[in-house]
Amino acid sequence: MITTLAQLGTALFWILYGSFFEWYWHCCWMHRPRFPREAFHRHTLVHHTRYKGDESFYFQETGHPDHVLLKPYALPAILAAHLPVAWLVDRFLVHHTLWIALGTMLLYFFTYEYVHWNIHVPRGHFIERLRWFQFLRTHHKLHHRYHRWNFCVLLPLADLIMGTLLTEAMLARRTVRKAAAKLEEAKPTSVKRRRRRTSALAQDSMMAALPRQGRRLSLRARRERFLLQNRWLLRWAFFSEQRKARGRAKEPYSLADLKDLLTLHRQREDR
Repeated sequence: MITTLAQLGTALFWILYGSFFEWYWHCCWMHRPRFPREAFHRHTLVHHTRYKGDESFYFQETGHPDHVLLKPYALPAILAAHLPVAWLVDRFLVHHTLWIALGTMLLYFFTYEYVHWNIHVPRGHFIERLRWFQFLRTHHKLHHRYHRWNFCVLLPLADLIMGTLLTEAMLARRTVRKAAAKLEEAKPTSVKRRRRRTSALAQDSMMAALPRQGRRLSLRARRERFLLQNRWLLRWAFFSEQRKARGRAKEPYSLADLKDLLTLHRQREDR
């Protein structure tokens, strides 16, 4: 029982590993001019040029579509590269899993080719009616439109973990956020915001201009700083002075009134 569970876990591991291997090979070799450059040339320069993210994404011509399937030597190369790892796992970790690993690789490879073929060459097969296949088709079409996203074709688990997953819903939300940001930038600054900004700048400039006596502030400077740091108290003091001088009339709060109030406080302290 334990051996069977270990073998099933090994098969699941190779399936999940196939997603990350597909992501790595697709991202770091098929979209970058590295050795061998044939992978970059055939995929980015030929496949993406012939099948774009618009109507040309689907094969419309009659005949046999080319540049959709991988080369015949791709499968032997993949098996040869992973055979030593599968043998080491079978020899030292989980026994009797070598053939399971090879079978899982073959299943993943042929499923990948079949799905990728039906994505670009729709022929009305039964798989095209599945919701998962429709998601993969949209997922891969977005990759042909935005080349740095959605590198996985069969299992987008690696895209999700590596941060390269892009869906239509995410694209719509991003478009809405950009449009909202442009509208926000186009809005004129209100009078209230300008007044607050001017008051804050005036407060900072007056705070910097407060007199200092040695290392410690004088009593008058500390009082003025306290009033400036508590704008609501300064406003209350200003309105109190206005009520005493002009009765009950209230006038708008402005920078000139601030300066007058500070001058009044300094005159009182000098007396």
